Amino acid sequence: MSLYCYKMKNAFDARDTICAICTPVGLGSIAVIRVSGPDSFKIVKKLFKPKNKEKFSKLEPGKIYIGDISNENKILDESLCIFFASPKSLTGEDVVEVHTHGGNIVPNSVIKALVFSGARIANPGEFSFRAYQNGKIDLLKAESIAALISSQTEMSAELSIKNISGEISKKFNDIRDLAVTLLAEIEARVDFPEDEVPSIDKSRIDSIFRSLLADSKRILNTYIKGRLAINGLRVSIIGQPNAGKSTFLNTILNEDRAIVSPDPGTTRDVLEAAIVHKGLNIIFSDTAGIRKAGGLIEAEGVRRAKEKVKFSDLTLILVDQAVLRKNPNIANELFDFVPRGKMLLVASKIDLYYESIEIKKSENKPSSLNSNQAEPPIGFHLSSKTNQGIDELLDRIYELSLGEDPVDFKEGVLTTERQVELLKKATTHLEAGLNLFKKDEYMEIVSIEIRAFISTIADITGEVSNEEIYEKLFSNFCIGK
Repeated sequence: MSLYCYKMKNAFDARDTICAICTPVGLGSIAVIRVSGPDSFKIVKKLFKPKNKEKFSKLEPGKIYIGDISNENKILDESLCIFFASPKSLTGEDVVEVHTHGGNIVPNSVIKALVFSGARIANPGEFSFRAYQNGKIDLLKAESIAALISSQTEMSAELSIKNISGEISKKFNDIRDLAVTLLAEIEARVDFPEDEVPSIDKSRIDSIFRSLLADSKRILNTYIKGRLAINGLRVSIIGQPNAGKSTFLNTILNEDRAIVSPDPGTTRDVLEAAIVHKGLNIIFSDTAGIRKAGGLIEAEGVRRAKEKVKFSDLTLILVDQAVLRKNPNIANELFDFVPRGKMLLVASKIDLYYESIEIKKSENKPSSLNSNQAEPPIGFHLSSKTNQGIDELLDRIYELSLGEDPVDFKEGVLTTERQVELLKKATTHLEAGLNLFKKDEYMEIVSIEIRAFISTIADITGEVSNEEIYEKLFSNFCIGK
């Protein structure tokens, strides 16, 4: 892991001692400053004057020392210092944590003093990169740390913590170990004379191949849940002008985010807003009304609405109850660009057409989103004015996000496109190896595909040095992590 590209070497030079503020900048009682590198102890000792000099002279890592941080005989703050000796630290290097009072002035004054004494400001993700480089974490854990920091919901945080604990890494280690067993079975026939090795057990080899493929595809299938938990569910709201889209958005947000007007074409651009429902982050997109546009600006709004549907996990088609009564087939006529598998038809404004609104919950549960019938079923009846059907609709959106099986946080899941693309590539090599084996091709050729599979799995966990991945992954971290 010591090899990395020139750019990365300049950005993440392990010979340097680095420092950064690790807590949010601004008003607060405490700020934590982290120092890591070969000279971290020496640099901090220049600035830190302990209250108990005798105990400090016998510095014990892991213990907390109180004293003053000074620079050029000027006291900057009374602080706490904790020393962590390599390799028992976050980064695997000598690390010092300096706890100062919060705010902007004091922490930045201490950072300036540290730089003046020989440290440099850490680059984004540099502490985590050093932890990875020194074997404290793998790439999967690094990605999970980044996801945990940016978590917006308990569901996302819970999943990230599970991955940090090593659940997903264990899955990849297991399939790698099984692949190594398969490679050993194959290459035993390549490296040794036939009279010294038992004849090949084709059924066993075939069984291992198929077990690896099944395990790999099972991990791949976790990505849908992982992506939704980390990134949230994206839901487009589309419909004709004045179908109640903006009113519906304002109702579920409980605030006036979207402009509501009786004039058609009020919404021209896509407006996004998010709520958390049962731990799931749901990002709603209010779009322009779908109709033959009255001008270039409105036409662009319609184009953007249709484009948004392409990248949504679910699309709510809001249709005024009165319009739906006159033309029950309107969803097929006007919204045929919405994939049937992610369409939910909603009859809106029911308060205008019923004196007494008592829609049973059973009516607010469509049979299937994947129905191939001519007319999509009306999934829900609702009134944004009276909140009728709103909670039931949100519950249904949540259920649809989970699919047939609920999210199981007891097992790690894939959460990034990088992991998915590499695992797909690895699976392709495995399938190629199995096909070659079934055709009785030379074992040398079969082993090449198995080696490629093992190598690609190593790319996922970071066992194999890949400089391009390092730069992209760690540079997205915040400074101080």
